[in-house]
Amino acid sequence: MTTNIILSFTDLPLLVQDKIINYFSYAELSCLRSTSKHFQRLCSEKLNRGYSQLEIIIHDLQKQIKTKLPRRESERHKHPLSTKFDIISSLDSRIQWLKLTFSSAIQNSFCCFYPGHLLDEIYSVLNHLKTQQSFSNPCTLLQETRDMSSMAIEHFREQIKPKLQSMRMTSLNTIRHNISTFSTTMTSSLSHYHHHHRKRSTNGIFRRRIDILKNRICKQNIIMKSQKSQVKHYKQLLHMRTKSLIDHHRRLKYLEKKNKESEQILLEIQRDNNTLLQRIDRFVLTYDNIPTELNNKKCDEIFPQINTNLKRRKID
Repeated sequence: MTTNIILSFTDLPLLVQDKIINYFSYAELSCLRSTSKHFQRLCSEKLNRGYSQLEIIIHDLQKQIKTKLPRRESERHKHPLSTKFDIISSLDSRIQWLKLTFSSAIQNSFCCFYPGHLLDEIYSVLNHLKTQQSFSNPCTLLQETRDMSSMAIEHFREQIKPKLQSMRMTSLNTIRHNISTFSTTMTSSLSHYHHHHRKRSTNGIFRRRIDILKNRICKQNIIMKSQKSQVKHYKQLLHMRTKSLIDHHRRLKYLEKKNKESEQILLEIQRDNNTLLQRIDRFVLTYDNIPTELNNKKCDEIFPQINTNLKRRKID
């Protein structure tokens, strides 16, 4: 007798499950999250992993292109890799904005990086950058990523962030309520201890409650540390943004100087053209007058010859 054994997806080993999930796109993984808790855990880990790897890949590409670009800014704009570097820097700025919105929620495991279509689009742009060297229209290449990232940020701020804030407020209210109840119990237990200080059972109750309070204080300290790290990260991002703004300001000044120089060169060329036109007009006028002078000279030469011939005839 043969028995047909039917295995479900959860019965497979975790390595096999992970290899199967790797064949799905990020958009499909974001849709699969809603099927079960097991898929929620697997797909959220995969999405968070792809999101965290983006920053590393982009920084590596920036380093590779910076080594090939010249050090002078005036020569960088003329280099063929300058458009590629601009595309990667704009992608980096988009990822930093996404990091500002999603990083705190992902670190506290409130949610995962759920916009899978955006991850697919960014990875397709990166593959395009790796395969090709020249780009005819870079704005159209980044149009989808800009639209989708702005939509994801708006959705998070409008739909998910208020829910997380309400959850935090409820947790804070519960902590306050527990602290107030603990304080009331402490006062009652203290009064009871003053009345019955010889009993040893109250000491165990106090120790348990003190341990509970210490655990809560430790959790609050962990939350405070995470918030401090987020503040440091935001300060670093602000520093980076100010540096990029200063670089853009310098580039604008350099371009303004170049425009002024080009305008001066154009004015000089116009002046040279005007002088050349004047010289050509003079030359044409002189050329028109040349035949009449020649005719006059010929006439002056011919008339004496005619007179001499006439005289000779008379003599003959």
